[in-house]
Amino acid sequence: MAINSLFQAAEPPKLAQSHHDELDVPAEVRMNLVQLLDWYTPNIFVSWIILGFNIVVFAVMCLSGVNPEHPAIKGLLHWGANYGPLSITQREWWRLVTCTFLHSGFTHIAFNMFALAQIGPFLERLLGNFAFLAVYLICGIAGSLVSSAWSPYIVSVGASGAIFGLYGALIGFLILRHDSVPKAALQKVLKGALIFVGYNVVFGFVNAGTDVAAHFGGLFAGLVCGLAVSTPITTGFTRRRLIRAALLTFAAVPVLFGLVTLSPHPADFIKEMNDLVALDTRTHANLSFMLTQARTGHLKDADLASQIQKEMIVPWRAERFRLATFTRLPPPQTRARSLLLEYMTSTEQAWANLVQGLQTHNRKAIMQSFVAQTQASQKLTQSMATLQ
Repeated sequence: MAINSLFQAAEPPKLAQSHHDELDVPAEVRMNLVQLLDWYTPNIFVSWIILGFNIVVFAVMCLSGVNPEHPAIKGLLHWGANYGPLSITQREWWRLVTCTFLHSGFTHIAFNMFALAQIGPFLERLLGNFAFLAVYLICGIAGSLVSSAWSPYIVSVGASGAIFGLYGALIGFLILRHDSVPKAALQKVLKGALIFVGYNVVFGFVNAGTDVAAHFGGLFAGLVCGLAVSTPITTGFTRRRLIRAALLTFAAVPVLFGLVTLSPHPADFIKEMNDLVALDTRTHANLSFMLTQARTGHLKDADLASQIQKEMIVPWRAERFRLATFTRLPPPQTRARSLLLEYMTSTEQAWANLVQGLQTHNRKAIMQSFVAQTQASQKLTQSMATLQ
């Protein structure tokens, strides 16, 4: 149900009057909240520009080759998705904004744009064009920041944080200005906002992959913004809300910048995975080369054992320790990390047994170490396949 319909079945026709002279607001207009807000903000365009821009960006992404239903993480990152190690650690702060205009599928963008169409026009009339844009962007950035702090390794996209912020702003505004709204209308609009927020919170906790942190971050920021810009809907309303919106914007810039600076700076898990793959390829190629040298008599067993220890086990162990430091990963990445650590531990033990076998000339131990390496690789391949 559209927010406007909470006050009146259909929006009244626009009135022919000067919107600049607030003292001329007719008494019958003051009695109807929808007409009154239409008087103060006759032109609604920010909501529709934001909605249209989201759709255009999604269409261009799809045309560029991004899968419209199951976009790859690499593609989302290329287009500006929020990812803690890039957004915060690498100071690609623009991602905190661009991610709010990206979506990960038809269902995702359809639901968000439907919600924006419901709340956007009404709230833009309530707050004014400039304040609406400021609140939308502030809440979107705040949602992205909370997402990065709470789940730094989630690749986050979507307008939901900003949209939650709009509902938060509506609630915040009406908490202080309940006397400006008829009681029946106030109850209906607050009920509608709370139903939307409550439903999405429950949906987010039930469905894995939902960026609940961004929702809460946007909602809280919106509540603060709504309280900050709230002003009586009486004579001088247009001027007062514009001044409050300007002050809110000026205050938000240093606050958001400070939060970005103080946010945790996570290491790049995706880069770590790429480094691990490169190390795995390099060490196995190195081992193959050293074994060939040993078979042709160019490398003695003792020298081979020494090289395996220095050139393979030492960097392998260092990489395993770095991988173990990653915590608070999303469930799929947590599972992948556990499997990789298990594989690295087994492989390192197999190499240690190989070194010991070479040093003691124990051929049986050497053969067992090769079997253990093969089994570790096969187990990793089978286990990783279950994550796809």
